[in-house]
Amino acid sequence: MNKKYPGFSVLITVYSKENPMYFDEALSSIEQQTIEPDEIVLVKDGKLTPELDEVVYNHQCKYPEKYVIQSLNVRCGQGIALRKGVELVTNEWIARMDSDDFSEVDRFEKQLQVIVDAPTICVVGGNVLEFSGNPNNTVGRRVVPESYEEIVKYARYRNPINHSTSMIKKTALLDVGNYRSVEKMEDYDLWARFIIAGYKMVNIQKNLVRMRVSDGMYKRRGGWRFLITYIRMKRKWRKQGLGNIFTEIVSDIIMTISVFMPSSLREIMYKKLLHKH
Repeated sequence: MNKKYPGFSVLITVYSKENPMYFDEALSSIEQQTIEPDEIVLVKDGKLTPELDEVVYNHQCKYPEKYVIQSLNVRCGQGIALRKGVELVTNEWIARMDSDDFSEVDRFEKQLQVIVDAPTICVVGGNVLEFSGNPNNTVGRRVVPESYEEIVKYARYRNPINHSTSMIKKTALLDVGNYRSVEKMEDYDLWARFIIAGYKMVNIQKNLVRMRVSDGMYKRRGGWRFLITYIRMKRKWRKQGLGNIFTEIVSDIIMTISVFMPSSLREIMYKKLLHKH
């Protein structure tokens, strides 16, 4: 452990449909950080393919003292898998990582410096570069608000933290109830509970993670089930103090339009209107 910074763990989940090459690159980006994690908690969300299991085995062999592997017998979904992983984490700080993205080499160092400088902060996120194919082929940038006040205002309409960039204080995470199984909204649900509980968050105005984008990503944003979940959660958060009737109605209308438009138009909307290039 680096004495200048607090110890931290990386939490990552993987399931059978992930690309082994992308998964390997994601794990390598964790291992090559300027400040290395004390442990990497990896949750297998159901049975993996032999190729994915081989990736896990190879990395575990290289760093046997760091990897903590949890295997779930059946696929439970990201919310439950993350919840199980949090229970295994032994450090106070948890860095999230997705299994097909990769972190910039100094990502953790930048976040840990914020934690040292601002001890009241409980979540540190940042911006994301989106790429297609080659990691250097940047097609977009997800910029999120920096200050806590801006994050709270933004959260009334949209997800205020890029989940794959987040570093989270475990005690605060457990205090708000840990991750929950919420249809495609596990992270938004978590940030809303942090805000409602009064826990402070900040987004570094730096690119911390490179995220792969594909047509499938925009298709997954549609569907009745997701919309119903979204509307229910927005109503619940408003009653708990996040937003008002106006922000609830506006965000519900925007999401309804987004859900039912063709995925090709949804992709244009997200890229041209909501993301920066």
